[in-house]
Amino acid sequence: MGKMVTIKDTLAADETVFHQYRGVDNFLTESNRAIFHIRFIISRGICELRFNGQYVALNPADIVMVSSTKPLTIENLGEPAKLTILAEQVHAPSPLNLVVVGDNPMVHDLMNAGETELHYIVYRHPANQIRQRYVDLLLELERHDLSDPFLDYQREMTVGLLMTELLRNHEASISIADSDFPGTDIRHASADTQTGLIFNYLVLHSQDATLAGTAAHFGYDKNYFSRLCRKLFDKSFTGQLAFIRIELAKRMLALSSKGIDEIAFELGYKNISSFFAIFKKAVAMTPREYRETHGYRKEK
Repeated sequence: MGKMVTIKDTLAADETVFHQYRGVDNFLTESNRAIFHIRFIISRGICELRFNGQYVALNPADIVMVSSTKPLTIENLGEPAKLTILAEQVHAPSPLNLVVVGDNPMVHDLMNAGETELHYIVYRHPANQIRQRYVDLLLELERHDLSDPFLDYQREMTVGLLMTELLRNHEASISIADSDFPGTDIRHASADTQTGLIFNYLVLHSQDATLAGTAAHFGYDKNYFSRLCRKLFDKSFTGQLAFIRIELAKRMLALSSKGIDEIAFELGYKNISSFFAIFKKAVAMTPREYRETHGYRKEK
């Protein structure tokens, strides 16, 4: 079910929004197929949000894909947030395979992780007319009576086309730093999934992450995990953590109204002077200059 909303404070989306489609069952009856529930949250402007307590900043036309029926609380942190929310269900082989989700193991793992916990993937790069037209078509179809199995079939096929378009050029469009991937078992996972899960952990623990602590979280010896990080990221664990902190700083400077000293503290810098020095070395401008050039709000 699709709708356009403006959130001033908080929106609670429960699982009942998924329970309205029945007609497609007449078309798909194979026993090895299952229903997958997906929410697409499309930003219609710049906004700062929390999804079930986790901070996400979105640009216009960014899409968040959530695979879960669990209630979702969207908390707005800034100006009224304008969003399009699509709550869809699709039939697909179970377990989902890479034929369905292309060569994207992160989407594969997200949808096969089950729907008992809420996880999501953030897609950036809004200059994409095709996916916007699929979103518009879904909104138009859902204005009609979906008890008509033919209309419901068209709805499900359009959901599939939207997912196909999201999978196209996914390496450039998925924001690993902003996504929340499921699981901690990376021993037998693909390199993409390992990269995503480690990256996600470092984003969430950017203030106090250590090599020993991160290795223990994933069940590895510290020295082996150090070599794994260098293989996956082509840089040391410390170098990757520093890169993530700078990328998060750039995002917060551009999209949030937080003070520069607050940003530095949240990212684990001991004092504002070291943050300024490290940021300027990495970006070739000070945090204040970056905000003046790329930000949309004035600093508090």
